[in-house]
Amino acid sequence: MTIDLVTLFFAILQIFFSELKYTYIEDQEAYTLLALMCDIGGAMGLILGGTMLTVCELTDFLVVLAATWIKLRTSTGITVR
Repeated sequence: MTIDLVTLFFAILQIFFSELKYTYIEDQEAYTLLALMCDIGGAMGLILGGTMLTVCELTDFLVVLAATWIKLRTSTGITVR
């Protein structure tokens, strides 16, 4: 191979660094498994507490409604057939 053939068929590639600095990038967990489990448990506790409160209020309402109905029935003297 002659120099003419090398310059004709091959390309010269020059690679260089523009700066002698580098950036170090490190990945971190933004949300740990423990934090996720704590958030899920807190949400479940909040929902369960709200559900229990609703059941208690509904039971209280039905008891008061039944007591009022019974009181009205006995005070007016109306009997049920």
